[in-house]
Amino acid sequence: MDNSKNIGKLFLIPLPLAEGDFGQFFPECNASVINEIDYYIVEAVRTARRFLKYSKIQKAIDDLTFFELNEHTQGVDLNEYLRPCLEGYNVGLMSEAGVPCVADPGHKAVDKAHQLGIEIIPLIGPSSIMLALMGSGMNGQQFTFHGYLPAEQYDRERKIVDIENYAIKTGQTQIFIETPYRNNRMTASLCKVCKPNTRLCVAANLTSKNQFIKTQSISKWRKYFSIESNQLGKVPCIYLINR
Repeated sequence: MDNSKNIGKLFLIPLPLAEGDFGQFFPECNASVINEIDYYIVEAVRTARRFLKYSKIQKAIDDLTFFELNEHTQGVDLNEYLRPCLEGYNVGLMSEAGVPCVADPGHKAVDKAHQLGIEIIPLIGPSSIMLALMGSGMNGQQFTFHGYLPAEQYDRERKIVDIENYAIKTGQTQIFIETPYRNNRMTASLCKVCKPNTRLCVAANLTSKNQFIKTQSISKWRKYFSIESNQLGKVPCIYLINR
């Protein structure tokens, strides 16, 4: 017997990358989906509630149920989080910014949903990684995303050298991210260990009015950061390297 009609769906709901007009980055159908959901699996409850308020949903936010799933939530019961789907209700999955499940722990809920036979519906929205790749001028046919590099300087710089060598060997664009408060340390490491003619793209504050996307050689970045007083600051950044 096919019981799929009695099972809710798991909707993957993108969030804005920066403050701005909701309608500029999300199709109208997203709002109609959100208005039908009472249960959410979210990376941060406060961010999710603010987003829902900003998108002017018709439901009372205090009547919604939020399950938190992030790097600090240990031992969560994903079966319990997805139980509403098995009872016939749709569930929404949200990252803290951008599309869910890319560089965030939401993929665990999606994997469990597949195991439970729950249909997955990704919605359209901004991805900082794809926007950075689009704006970099680098190879968009072949690329690798590394997530976060090691926090310790020695390990980070060894990893950068490995990534650079792989980019030289394969021609693939290499993409990685860093927490905003370590931006200046990351750029210092890149300028220190990369070859002068390696190209680096820094894409910061994407979709905001202060958006910054710049691709140039490491030799030019060394001069840029030596004369720029404000550096990158504590803003979301994507890094891409290639030759």
